[in-house]
Amino acid sequence: MLLWALTASIVSQLLVSTAAYRQPYEYLEAIQSFAVAFTNPSSVINSSIASPLAEEVVGRIDVTTTFVGQELNTEYLFGLFVEGASETSTQLIGSPSSYTTQSLVVEPPVVAVSLVNNLRYPTINSSFPLQIDLFIAFDDDMKIISYDATLRRWSEFFTYLVPLIAPQIAQELNYTTTNTTELISMKTAVDVCGMSTEYCTGTNQVYDSNDACMEFMTQIPFGNPWEGGMDNGWCRYIHKNMVKYRPEVHCPHIGPTGGDMCIARDYVQVTEDMPFNNTLLSYNASYNALDVKNVPDNNRMELVHVGTEVVYMTTVAFYSVSCVLYMLLLYVMAKLVESLLGRFSLYYRAMSITNKRNSVTYVMDIFLTTGALVLQLVSSPVLNNRYTFAASGMLKVTALIISGLYIFELTYRISMRWPLMTHHFCTIFAIVLLLSVLSYTRHPALMGAGNIWLFQATTEQSVFVGLLMYRLDCSPKLTRNVLYFAAIQSLVFKLGFAAYLLAFWAQHLVQFHSSSDDIALSVLLVILTVLLMSTQVYGAGAVWGLAKKVNRVMECPPPSPAESTKSHSTLVLEELHKV
Repeated sequence: MLLWALTASIVSQLLVSTAAYRQPYEYLEAIQSFAVAFTNPSSVINSSIASPLAEEVVGRIDVTTTFVGQELNTEYLFGLFVEGASETSTQLIGSPSSYTTQSLVVEPPVVAVSLVNNLRYPTINSSFPLQIDLFIAFDDDMKIISYDATLRRWSEFFTYLVPLIAPQIAQELNYTTTNTTELISMKTAVDVCGMSTEYCTGTNQVYDSNDACMEFMTQIPFGNPWEGGMDNGWCRYIHKNMVKYRPEVHCPHIGPTGGDMCIARDYVQVTEDMPFNNTLLSYNASYNALDVKNVPDNNRMELVHVGTEVVYMTTVAFYSVSCVLYMLLLYVMAKLVESLLGRFSLYYRAMSITNKRNSVTYVMDIFLTTGALVLQLVSSPVLNNRYTFAASGMLKVTALIISGLYIFELTYRISMRWPLMTHHFCTIFAIVLLLSVLSYTRHPALMGAGNIWLFQATTEQSVFVGLLMYRLDCSPKLTRNVLYFAAIQSLVFKLGFAAYLLAFWAQHLVQFHSSSDDIALSVLLVILTVLLMSTQVYGAGAVWGLAKKVNRVMECPPPSPAESTKSHSTLVLEELHKV
């Protein structure tokens, strides 16, 4: 039991938690959550929504510098833009108000995305687009663990922006100069020194006075727009927005020394530095340094091939853990049913091995097809073009339940008549065909067609109940009635679903018959439907015939005086064994 528990724990961790096993749509949702949070930065700062950043996140922005840790990155990614929403003071950095996704590539656990954000400047009632390109790596909890951001055309953006906001800034400062460079430098000095005077006090004080601050800030160069991480006024202006969050950390950044942020930097060092904890090479993300420490270069490339393999329905080297576990579950389930029937049924213990195994499969069929039917009914909105990821998953699970069950029956039963064998082979082949074509053509209507097809395999519970009752010598009258009902119900349902399938196909999929592949699929569908219906008509007839045999035995004459010690029901059952 301990081994089973450990195995289940490991498998669940692999299937649920590991970033390498996340689905692309989960990354799309994570990117959307990040983009929405970015357009509402105050919600992250005041913790009304959870931070999309991991605790150990490392981020780099090309026009500033590298930031380490969740708190610091939260302040710079979100806190930086809160001041831009001010209605009374024009800011050089606007506040994101909306976004559009211009391009996006998902290669788990890395996402490359380009977002066009509209930066709002309330004092002039205008917004301007800024494109931000990001490479983002996610951890197992779908939190951002590394990001590398480029503000595309930032210098052009800033050059375009300044003349538009300069008149409003001049009015706010009561400044009459027409020199925008001088005006922006003065705006920078006023805002930085205002923050320093208000928040950088006591042990956090970095200037002797506001006048000393103004003197320093008006003497140092403002800098170029792309020099937001250098020793200049522009860098200090960027950092002044974070001072109020943690003065002890950020006051030095706006002071004369620039702390560890606004400093001289070497171009070569900045360019070659790789500060990230987690690689942004998606094909290498699943291997850490210890994994490949002693692996030769050519074998590392082979590992890249392994890590980047795209798995399709028909991939030969694909190992499906869920399928293997399901087949194991079928074996365990069969053994459990054998044990229970052997313990509680005298008739089962007296059966031949062939009938014992047949009876076991009847029980398994009842429970598993019922479970599959429930999944189908829940996912039935796909028949009306209401597709969801959950519905697609449930249909695939249904297909796995039925195909796995039929394969198990083919190997578990001692013998099987050719009509039933043909039925199982046709159903399995149809499932394989539909799933393969779905992955190849991506026609969503194939999900609806598959759902209809599967109904033919998941609505036979009455047949299995009747056959099990027959084998376990239940009440002859009740057994006869159940078998009669099962024969009629199964035939009507199968004919009805076959007709529905052909009508659905004609309505939703014939439109694609310009492709030879789709025509071939339709031909195969008709052939499989005819074969399957032949076996199903035969099966319904066999069940009806079995019911008639039970009825004939029930009509045998009453017991003679010599047999009076036996009940009529017992004699009927004895006669059935002779049939």
